[in-house]
Amino acid sequence: MSSNNETIGKTLGVVVGLCLVCAIVVSFAAVQLRPLQQANKIEDVQRNILAAAGFKDVENVAQKYNEVIDARVVDFKSGDFVETDPNSFDFTMTKFDAERSFALPKEDDLAGVLRMTHESPVYLAKNSNGQVESVILPIQGYGLWGIMYGFIALDLDTKTIKAINFYQHNETAGLGGEIQNPKWTATWEGKQLPVDIVKGTAGSDVNKVDGISGATLTSNGVENTFKFWTGDKAFGPFLAKVREGALN
Repeated sequence: MSSNNETIGKTLGVVVGLCLVCAIVVSFAAVQLRPLQQANKIEDVQRNILAAAGFKDVENVAQKYNEVIDARVVDFKSGDFVETDPNSFDFTMTKFDAERSFALPKEDDLAGVLRMTHESPVYLAKNSNGQVESVILPIQGYGLWGIMYGFIALDLDTKTIKAINFYQHNETAGLGGEIQNPKWTATWEGKQLPVDIVKGTAGSDVNKVDGISGATLTSNGVENTFKFWTGDKAFGPFLAKVREGALN
């Protein structure tokens, strides 16, 4: 029998040992970093809500958010405020929670999101006097390559668009990815719902926005997203109550 220490058994033992050590290290790191990752995720959402409210390049995001944003939750069906914690929502995951969401019938799923929650956060942006001056809604819809996530800010008339901010998507850079281009998003300011995205020039028509050149499917996705989330199947009942003075 060979006295060579490089036996198959010892080699496998070393490999298994290394795998176990690596697995322990990775698991430990994941557990330790999870709170930091969650905090960064929350800060990123807050930063984008602030951007929709007109506050950009904010240094202390949490402080500014707490100063100017009042986060509430509304029931889609009734349009009423409910007591659910706004921080309990994850825009990419909560819609897959069977207890908190439902599958959309195909004929109702204009935005192509497949499922939606029964409730949703809304964000009320306040001015320096503490008065609400805009309503910010989280939206999501299918573009060319996947779901686009964003926020829209509406004036208290619930018709006038104050800002649009897409912060996460898989659209092609230089084409559909232009949904994040400030020059394009600025063309939405002052437009009135419902909005149609058109080829060519929208001009002074308050219900039309110029499409993105070479990105027809992305433009269609944005239009469908707006129409769905501001419509009767989503935030429509809530927006109607805002017009009736619900924020007073």
